[in-house]
Amino acid sequence: MTRWCPTDGRTKYGVAICNFKSRDQHCLTLSVGDTVHILEQSDDWFRGYCFRNKALKGIFPRCYIHIKEASVTVESSQECIHPKEPPIVQEISSVLREWSSMWKQLFVVRRKKDFEKIRDMMHSLINSRRLILSRKLTNEEVRDLQQKVTTEIDLGNVLLELDLVVRDDKSNILDPEKSSAIEVYRQHVEATERVQTERVSDEQDFEEETVQKSRTESESEQKIVWRSTYNLYVTVRNFVCRVGEESELLMTLYDVKQSKFISENYVVRWGTKGMPKDLDKLNNLRVLFTDLGPKDRLREKVYLVCQVIRLGVMDPKDIENKKLTQGLRRPFGVAAMDVTSYIQGAEDTDEDKQHFIPFFQCGEKESLEGVIKKVLGGKEVNHKGQGLWVSMEILQGDIKQVREENPQLFLGSTAVARKMGFPEVIMPGDVRNDIYVTLLGGEFNKYSKTSDKNVEVTMHVCNHKGEILENVISLGAGERLISEYKSVIYYHEDKPRWHETVKVAISIEEEFRGLHLKFMYKHRSSTEAKDRQEKVFGMSFVKLMNENGTTLGDTDHEILVYKIEAKKLDPSKYLDLPTTRDDLENRGYLQSGSGKLVVQGGGLTLSLRDSIQISSLVCSTKLTHNVDLLGLLKWQEIINHKKLLKSHLDSIMKVDGEEIVKFLQDLLDSLFSIMMQTTSEAFDNLVFDGLVHIIALISDRKYHQFRRVLDAYIETNFSFAMAYNKLLVIFKFYIDNANEKAQQDSLLKAMKSIEYIIKFIIRSRLLFSAINEGRGKQQFEISMKQLLQSINGMMLFKEDNTLLVQGAALKYMCSTVSLVMTVFDPLELSHLLVDFIDNVLVDFIDNVPRDRLTHQKMTCVDDLVHTELFKLADCRAVLLPKMLQMTKELMERDEESELCARILSDIMHHLHSPQTSPHDSDIEIVMLQILRTVIQTVIATDRCSSLTGHYVAIMISILRQMTESHYNTYVNNFATQIDLLDFLIEILMLFQDLVGKDGVYKSDWREMTLLQNSVILKSLRLFAATIKEKFFSPFEQQRTSGGYRSPEMQLWSNFFHCAISFLTQEALQLENFSSSKRQKIISRYKDMRREMGFEIRAMWFSLGPNRILFIPEMVGPFLEMTLIPEIELRKATIPMFFDMMHVEFTQPVPNSNRLQGNFHQVENEVITQLDALVEGGRGDQQYMELVYDILHMLCEKHTDIKELREQGLAFVEMIKNLLQRLMEYRHIILDENKEHRMSCIVNLLNFYHNIGRQQMYIRYLNKLCDLHLSCDNYTEAAFTLMLYSKLLQWTEEPLHPMLISKKYPSITCNQALKEQLYYDMIDFFDKGKMFEKGIEMCKELVKLYETEQFDYQKLSDVLRKQAGFYDCILRQMRPDPEYFRVGYYGRGFPSFLQNKVFIYRGKEYERLSDFNARLQNLFPNAQLMRTLSAPGEDILQSPNQYLQINAVSPIMQDKERFANKKVSEQILKYYTVNDVQKFTYSRPIQEDSNDITTLYLERTNLLTEYPLPGILRWFQVTSTETFQVTPLENAIETIDGKNKALQSMLSQHKVDPSLRIDPLGLTLNGVVDPSVNGGITKYKVFYTEDYLKRNATEKDFELVMKLKSTTLQQIKLVQEGLKLHRRKAPESLRPFHNHMESRFRELCKILEKDYGIHISKVNESGNVSLKRNQSMPSSTYITGTVTRHSDIGVQSVPGTPENISMLNKTPPSSGRVQSVWVKPDPQRSPAKGSLIPTKVGNIIRRASHVSDSLRGSGALTEQPIELSQQLTPKRPPRPENDKRGSRGSAHFRDQPLSLLNNMNSSSTSLASSASNASTTTVSDFEETEIVEEPPPLPEKASYADYTNVSSEIPPIPQRISPLRPNQKKDKAPPPLPVQEEEENGPPALPQKTIH
Repeated sequence: MTRWCPTDGRTKYGVAICNFKSRDQHCLTLSVGDTVHILEQSDDWFRGYCFRNKALKGIFPRCYIHIKEASVTVESSQECIHPKEPPIVQEISSVLREWSSMWKQLFVVRRKKDFEKIRDMMHSLINSRRLILSRKLTNEEVRDLQQKVTTEIDLGNVLLELDLVVRDDKSNILDPEKSSAIEVYRQHVEATERVQTERVSDEQDFEEETVQKSRTESESEQKIVWRSTYNLYVTVRNFVCRVGEESELLMTLYDVKQSKFISENYVVRWGTKGMPKDLDKLNNLRVLFTDLGPKDRLREKVYLVCQVIRLGVMDPKDIENKKLTQGLRRPFGVAAMDVTSYIQGAEDTDEDKQHFIPFFQCGEKESLEGVIKKVLGGKEVNHKGQGLWVSMEILQGDIKQVREENPQLFLGSTAVARKMGFPEVIMPGDVRNDIYVTLLGGEFNKYSKTSDKNVEVTMHVCNHKGEILENVISLGAGERLISEYKSVIYYHEDKPRWHETVKVAISIEEEFRGLHLKFMYKHRSSTEAKDRQEKVFGMSFVKLMNENGTTLGDTDHEILVYKIEAKKLDPSKYLDLPTTRDDLENRGYLQSGSGKLVVQGGGLTLSLRDSIQISSLVCSTKLTHNVDLLGLLKWQEIINHKKLLKSHLDSIMKVDGEEIVKFLQDLLDSLFSIMMQTTSEAFDNLVFDGLVHIIALISDRKYHQFRRVLDAYIETNFSFAMAYNKLLVIFKFYIDNANEKAQQDSLLKAMKSIEYIIKFIIRSRLLFSAINEGRGKQQFEISMKQLLQSINGMMLFKEDNTLLVQGAALKYMCSTVSLVMTVFDPLELSHLLVDFIDNVLVDFIDNVPRDRLTHQKMTCVDDLVHTELFKLADCRAVLLPKMLQMTKELMERDEESELCARILSDIMHHLHSPQTSPHDSDIEIVMLQILRTVIQTVIATDRCSSLTGHYVAIMISILRQMTESHYNTYVNNFATQIDLLDFLIEILMLFQDLVGKDGVYKSDWREMTLLQNSVILKSLRLFAATIKEKFFSPFEQQRTSGGYRSPEMQLWSNFFHCAISFLTQEALQLENFSSSKRQKIISRYKDMRREMGFEIRAMWFSLGPNRILFIPEMVGPFLEMTLIPEIELRKATIPMFFDMMHVEFTQPVPNSNRLQGNFHQVENEVITQLDALVEGGRGDQQYMELVYDILHMLCEKHTDIKELREQGLAFVEMIKNLLQRLMEYRHIILDENKEHRMSCIVNLLNFYHNIGRQQMYIRYLNKLCDLHLSCDNYTEAAFTLMLYSKLLQWTEEPLHPMLISKKYPSITCNQALKEQLYYDMIDFFDKGKMFEKGIEMCKELVKLYETEQFDYQKLSDVLRKQAGFYDCILRQMRPDPEYFRVGYYGRGFPSFLQNKVFIYRGKEYERLSDFNARLQNLFPNAQLMRTLSAPGEDILQSPNQYLQINAVSPIMQDKERFANKKVSEQILKYYTVNDVQKFTYSRPIQEDSNDITTLYLERTNLLTEYPLPGILRWFQVTSTETFQVTPLENAIETIDGKNKALQSMLSQHKVDPSLRIDPLGLTLNGVVDPSVNGGITKYKVFYTEDYLKRNATEKDFELVMKLKSTTLQQIKLVQEGLKLHRRKAPESLRPFHNHMESRFRELCKILEKDYGIHISKVNESGNVSLKRNQSMPSSTYITGTVTRHSDIGVQSVPGTPENISMLNKTPPSSGRVQSVWVKPDPQRSPAKGSLIPTKVGNIIRRASHVSDSLRGSGALTEQPIELSQQLTPKRPPRPENDKRGSRGSAHFRDQPLSLLNNMNSSSTSLASSASNASTTTVSDFEETEIVEEPPPLPEKASYADYTNVSSEIPPIPQRISPLRPNQKKDKAPPPLPVQEEEENGPPALPQKTIH
């Protein structure tokens, strides 16, 4: 690679044409379309940066970049690139980049309609950009295309909700720096209105048509800016038709509704070879249909019609016959195309697009007119592919403009076909003298002919001598003039209908009187020989000028036909004959007696049988139909006929306007000639009135387009140098006599025409001065002054009849100012204007009474601003004060507000223009006179009014143009300090309102808003200097507790609040904008937030000792400022908080010599405000780090005050922790996962609780409660309210404001609110089925009502509610929730979850699979870990997410109130799964081990932060303990779990006998006939003597005995289940039941034979007995139907002693079996993996107690006994001490223990009591002597589900369930599978064992 070298100017700018991505850190990633600034280059690489991110530089391949032309400038040592593309192209590129990303989002949010619109707009913009860059368009086409593009951009920005783009008059983007504030505002208003109009139009079109069509139409309407004249340019590409002979193509425009042609013909002569006859015109057949105007756009239907006329023989079938007559014009056919859409502008025209016009041939008897009507009537005819190919284009402007703008269109022989009639505007020099004659039709008698004639009409133009004028007839454009015209011949047609139009063009020099049209009629024969013999059989004529000198009328004429009697006609005689039928009737030619009309002369005889109809249209600037107008035009002939001339002058007022404008130039020449030729004042006044009438006519809207004709006439054609004297005299005479009623109408018209009157005067004076070398100047100036003084005097009149004249003078006077200025010498101009004209004009306006014509006066003032006079500085110095004074008075009276706003806007706009500089003095005048009034008007105006934005723009414009000197002058202009202070407070409040959320301007008015902000920033800087200078003295302290402030303090406070509002406004938050928008703002205005922040910082530190007065008020606003993500701003302003801390800390305590010593106010306010601001979206990680670093550094450095340093450091740490939690909460708050939001809220709760912020604590309590309610977490909501209630007391003390509930704002005392919260908690606990907690709440209310309030009514209500809860506990089904452990590993999780473990409380009926799916939906990117192994560091530090989920079992906590009591399972069931904080789960150590003796488990006990349920459904695990479970212990747990499932199902059936028996049957079958895992037989090895020999430890011996006891317990449960199944099973299940009983007997035999469990027998009922040598008393006999005892008695929890069931082992070598064998071992240590060591002392104590009982009963025998009740370890044996404390020993000595109901009372043993529901728990071992060493009863492991109860609960008799057998509860859902918890209540407590 070669060395890098800087790029030259030609390779500085490029665009990426391919995507470029590379992992190399030195490479720059590019996307297609990215623009790059190239800094350096090598052979194949460039180095630079992308304009999207200028901070990131890198290299990229050279071949990926397309170099574009650009200019390079250096600004502040930085290269700036300026592309050389046209501005519109750059805008399109920028828009496409911005739209591309946003457009896709429309599809995502399903805005399909807008998506398609934007897509089509983008395609259109791309095509437009390509066309502009092609450089093939004309200037006019580029302008039109640019307008179309800007319209599309504006519409697209509205759809995408982007900023409004303001443009200048040329559609270029407006530059605010070069434009006045007023112009920026006005362009915003116009753009808004334009876009709204375009959008409405676009939406309407979209509803009616397809998207593409509607868009095209809308664009076309906007594209064509219609002028007064336009043209249709048509190119004939080809004519495809088999004519066979030469033909003429006559193309013209046709109005369907009026059924007439509206333009001249364009004639194309087509040869026989299928191409133009003139080969020079091949591919050059073009015509411009010109003079079209606005009226033509209103035509309903316009067609382009082409008539085809064949030139040849009569019958086309005989073409080859040479004897036939040749050259006959015969109709052949018509081609027509609808061009209405092009004429009206509804559809674009394209010169390159060709249109096919189908051809329709004439029938044998059809006329061309008939075929036209048939074609236009929509009748379909098979054109057989014949037709005309054309292209067309609309061109704007008159013919002169078109030639100038499109010279390429006229390089060849382009014909011009004018419209038949005048265009909308007749320009000077456009001289026409044309008459369009249309041959309509005729009727001819055949006379001697046997058939109708083939009539051919020949037309000539003849003079009075009968001579034919040569070359005056035009068949159409593209043809030379001819002398005669021959019509089309219709074969044998007596009533031919021609409808052929020709133009008669007669030179204006030709003598018009005597000219006439002569029509000759001749029969044409088919054969040439006969045709030669045919002669003209008739003639008609019509005169072109009437006797009175007017021309032939524009109407239809029925012309008389004369037979030719003589060989030679005498024009002098036949011209006297009648011409038309009307003329004939008027002359009264009648032959007496016969009734026949006889007219003859000059060789002609009238033929009444024949007739012909024609129509004529005169289009002449020399000829007229009006007699009076003709008289004035020929004034020389009647100059001496005063009366006739006066009559014509009087009648000019009645002449039709269209006639006047046609002859405007000639008429004006005639009037001025008459004025100059006559000396009579009467004639002068009449001429003046006529002139005024013409000017007024031109001023009318109907003829407004003729103003330029009049202007052109005055500038170029007016030549009357002496006219000004008479005009001045006459005009002054009218003004001086304004009070006379006779003159008022004329004067009113004259005042309306004053502009053109003065124009005529000035022009005349200039002509005179040019001719006479400036003579008469002084006299002219005197005359002009006198005229102006007369007008000024007229304004003093107070009569009502002069109101109209005065109003007209005010309205039109200013239009003459620029004219008057042109007649004075430039050297004297300034003095004369200042000394005279200005004063006259000011006096002229001021002379109008105050309340008279107010609107007109102010309109005149506004017009005066727009005159050239106002552009002169000296004149402005005189005019401006008076204008502002008048405007100010009206604004203060709130009159003409809109007009006043317009005047001030115009003034400020003109003062911004550099053409009118200098402006310093003018701005000072405006500032001193009107600024305060404008400010007060803005404040007083309703925000909904459109005037508000207007006045704000005026204020901004004034402030913008004020310099620092102006500000100082304005401030010093206030009379007193109080006035200045009032002004500053007023304007600061206004600024704050303008930059607030409800600002004046719309959010998409970006440019206006930014301009406003830049001006406000400038003003605040200058006002800040004034505040520091003039209001810095120590403030007056607050005087009252009501919070009174000194005015100075209020001023400073207003400044801070205004400045903070300024920099926190949405319009300046650059980080929210796109990169391109952000760059534009920074490049033009910089970051205004930073500058304002520096100003605030300077102002704060300049407060000095007054700073304490703004603490804590300014803490919140300053926090809001520092939270803005601008690093320099943050670094500059964060130290202000340390300053606040220091100021408050060092503040002296009043009436003391000590310091405050803390900054509690700052601390409290920071915490409160941070909470609200960060939750609202402010703040980020950078802010937290900066706050910590900066404040921590400042506190560390502050060693002068140790206490401040220490408190500060603690405060900084607290703020860091708070910010971290708040940002976590804010990050989650928008998440759909409400659980994460709850976690964050609890984190904040704990934080605020720890730091004692009660108000914030309550705030988040309410949030948490509402969140729980939205999720139907009623239990958690109740616990949350419980925290709230703990903050309240049962007293009548008023509530602290922070304790007031938003839900109950009317409650104002502690007790009432706490009572209400209790009712809410009771309701929530009820809904959450937490009846036990509801009872607790009720008990507290009962105590309140019973002992404090003595409100027995409420007491009874609460007691009923409490009783209902008790009933629900026993009767209502409550599904036990599942608990799950969730580990969140990896850095991809939120910080409050990262690498933490939680216990979740599942929802109702939610199992592990459901919970697993729910969590994976919340974290779709998380990977699920497949093992329960602890994750390694690679996972913990990974940026990914890993989830570890498994089920856990709750460990019930000790419940002392249940100690030594028998408790129903329904009651205990609640405590097994609620109010739990300890959980456990297990996993096998060897996953693939098949040996049951090696199946070791790893058991993990977990402790959560808080008990569940609580204020959350999950809590973090705070401690974890892991230990090992042996295979034998695992076997015991497995069998015990099955026992619990059976016991639960049996209990459910006892409670609800209506339950189905199927689930129980399946469970029983799984025990007696296991098909999976082998059931009990799986653990055979543990029952053998070999196992004990191999594992000869005391613990193993105990566990084996416990296993056997558990097995016996299962046999009993199965027995009971089989009995129940037998009773409830239907007949269909009888075989199944018999099978189970059979398998059960077999199982019992196996257990007795192979397992060493001696079961005496299995009788028919399935009873089981266990052989024992020691008998037990039977006083505690229990039936099989008794509800099982409280589970508390069989629970074991870590931290409590082991529970060992008392079970005897029968050694095979001994004939005597001890009842209880206990081996004392004081040195016994806990088994490996056990949480709590076994205490042998308890076993000894238990054994002693049992021995005493046996001796007291006297029933001790060695006879074995049978046990038929299950030996359940559901509850651990009660401790000895509890047992003794709960009953008398005599009771148990007298009442022996009862065993099973089907056993002999004499055959009981100690072992049977272990199988009873009231099994004994041994807590502590004591050392004692024992006879033998049988194994102790197996202990209840701490990992079981029912644990952690008191170790001294004595056995008591079981309590009978309160439910009667026939009582029914609500139908419960079907029982869950055997190994899950049953839901018919109360189900057995679950044993969660992980296999």
